[in-house]
Amino acid sequence: MRFTLLYPLFKTKAVTFSYDDGVIQDQKTVEILNRYRLKGTFNVNSGLFGAKKIRDGIDCSRLSSPASVKLFQGHEVASHTLSHPHLEGLPYEEQRKEYGEDVFALSKLFKTEISGSAYPYGTYDLVTLRVLKDLRMSYARTTQSTYGFHRPYDFLLWHPTIHHRDPLLMPLLQKFYETEEELAIFYLWGHSYEFALDDNFAVLETFCQDVSSHEEVWSATNGEIYRYVSDANMLYYRDGFFVNPSESDVYLAAGGDRLIVGALSHLPYIEGEKA
Repeated sequence: MRFTLLYPLFKTKAVTFSYDDGVIQDQKTVEILNRYRLKGTFNVNSGLFGAKKIRDGIDCSRLSSPASVKLFQGHEVASHTLSHPHLEGLPYEEQRKEYGEDVFALSKLFKTEISGSAYPYGTYDLVTLRVLKDLRMSYARTTQSTYGFHRPYDFLLWHPTIHHRDPLLMPLLQKFYETEEELAIFYLWGHSYEFALDDNFAVLETFCQDVSSHEEVWSATNGEIYRYVSDANMLYYRDGFFVNPSESDVYLAAGGDRLIVGALSHLPYIEGEKA
C-alpha cells in the first residue's frame, strides 16, 4: 500500500524558524511571529543573560532571564551552550559542561524540557555529537543552507533551508509552495540583531505574511517538527492495517483518502473512507 505522510490537520508542508543568542531584537521578531500566528525556536546561552553588546553603533545586548521567560511564551527555547564557544577541538568535559549546564539552567528557568540546540558559529566535531547523544538531545541546527525542503537525515545535523539575509529567500519560498516533497520543511534561521543592523525587519514581515496566507502550511517549532516527523516515520502498512507504534496521531493520504492513524493503534484500511 502506497501512502503519503502529512502533517497535523492534513497540512502538506511545514515552516519553522530558528533565531540565535537571545538578543533584545528578539522582541521584534516575536512580535512579528505572533502577529501572523507563527511559531519559532529561540536558541539561548544561559551564561550570557543580560550581556551588553554594541554592533556598528546599535545595541544588540542579550535579554535578561526574566525578559526571556516572558517573551518566549508560546514559542520554543533551545540550548545554544552556556557561553557560545567554538566547540570544535574542546575536550569532552568542556563540551559536556557547555551543553549540560545550559540545558539544566534553561529547563529550570523556563520550566520545560530542553531537547534541542543550535551550534554556536555553526561548528562542531565528533565529540560534540557524542555529548549531545549522551545528554539525549533530540536535534541540533547547523548553519549550512541546503536550499531544499527535505527531512533531515540526522536531526543532530539539521541543516536549515536558508538564512534570512540570503537574496534567494522569497524566490525559494515560492518553490516551496510548489514542491511535492513528502513532509516538506522550510527552515529559516538567523539572528534578530541582523534585522536591526540591516534596518530590514520588513524582510521577516513579508516572509511571515506570505506564509500565513497559505493554508497548506503547518507552523511549528523545531521541536514540534522533530517529534512529529520522528513519530510519522514509524508508521507502516501490514496485512490490511496501518500500524502506528508511536505516541502521536499520524496523518496521511492513501488511495485518494485522508486518514488519521491514532497513537499506538492499528487502523484497517477500507478504500473510500474519508477522514
